[in-house]
Amino acid sequence: MTNRRTPNRRTFMQWTGSLPLLGALPKTVMAQAGEQPAASGAQPAGAARSPRFAYVGTYTFNAPGGTAGGPAARGIYVLELRGDAWTQVQVVESANPSFLAVHPNQRFLYAINEIDVYEGRPTGTAEAYSIDPRDGKLKLINRQPLSLSGTIPAHVAVSPNGRYLAVSLYGGGAYNVLPISPDGKLGEVSGIFKDTGAGPRPEQEAPHAHMMLFDPAGKHVLGTDLGTDRINVFAIEQGKLAPRDRAQLKPGSGPRHLALHPQGKLLYVINELDGTVACHGYDADTGRVLDERQRISTTPADYIGQKSGAEVLVHPSGRFLYASNRKLKSDHPLADSVAAFSVDASGKLTSIQYWSEGLRFPRAMTMAADGNHLYALSQKGDTILRLRIDPQTGKLDQPVVVAKVPTPVCLVFAA
Repeated sequence: MTNRRTPNRRTFMQWTGSLPLLGALPKTVMAQAGEQPAASGAQPAGAARSPRFAYVGTYTFNAPGGTAGGPAARGIYVLELRGDAWTQVQVVESANPSFLAVHPNQRFLYAINEIDVYEGRPTGTAEAYSIDPRDGKLKLINRQPLSLSGTIPAHVAVSPNGRYLAVSLYGGGAYNVLPISPDGKLGEVSGIFKDTGAGPRPEQEAPHAHMMLFDPAGKHVLGTDLGTDRINVFAIEQGKLAPRDRAQLKPGSGPRHLALHPQGKLLYVINELDGTVACHGYDADTGRVLDERQRISTTPADYIGQKSGAEVLVHPSGRFLYASNRKLKSDHPLADSVAAFSVDASGKLTSIQYWSEGLRFPRAMTMAADGNHLYALSQKGDTILRLRIDPQTGKLDQPVVVAKVPTPVCLVFAA
């Protein structure tokens, strides 16, 4: 993860107790949107209704990669999707809620707090919220510390059956599992897997777990490790992480996020450090990650400067793939961009477009479940940009700023 605070250069912050929720803010129109999204590719599968509410995770301090320089974000932003406008209805005070996940039943939302210290101990935390079905507002259920020395959590996911929360801990190189009770409350950490090793780059001085992704059946959960260039595969057995496979990727690539093809037999990984997307076969029965079939750059051939791949999404049709790039040490006009690819029957990618208009450090993207739109979040632009996806070509067009939120880095929806 770009400019992460590793143990030897970490900024410590004490975060204790539960801050009160703020009351509903005046409903201010954030921006005009052509139509509301059908669903979010980041939310769990199974939502039948069109979403009514959007939830935006932010960095409230020490944002890796920087900010737009305006007022600091305050936590989780709740937006209502009504007609052609997104309106802000609530801001929930929270420390660096950089990644969010919605429960499959749409009644609960989970956030990780990307922090170093909680109540005097070196650990990050996870939060559980109830979602009011009438207005989408959040109410804190509880907060749980993560495993000791497991700091700076980077990603959170809910199992398809809604029974477990999986968290990747960038600092400490660990994966955690927490049980979820029927009322949405988080239990204490029940499963821990801590990796070892390092990679050839300075950023890879230790393991850095970055993402956990459940396969659609929930049989396996896959985790990237940017520090060791690995994908780890687990089953969850009685709340514990049971290793099933370990795939060693190209040294120095820095695997960050994953996306499964809708057919379930192809796995795509975006590599942060070398700016590539790699395609692997995937055996859903065993959880085995198969050999690499292709590796393609997310930047054009004339690109000069540091690369920083961030997010990867596969279109619901399986015909297109999108990857985001963030500008670090580069003056190339496409340093901040979304790369669009076509996907053939074998899974091979072919570049079809680079979109850069209106993007400033697009750390995160979310796709509508119907595949009509892609939402790109500009961490250093304080905007959420909606782009239409051409159903025939996969190209992006018709940009609309649907919301303005300070330092946005995650977007999920609830019905």
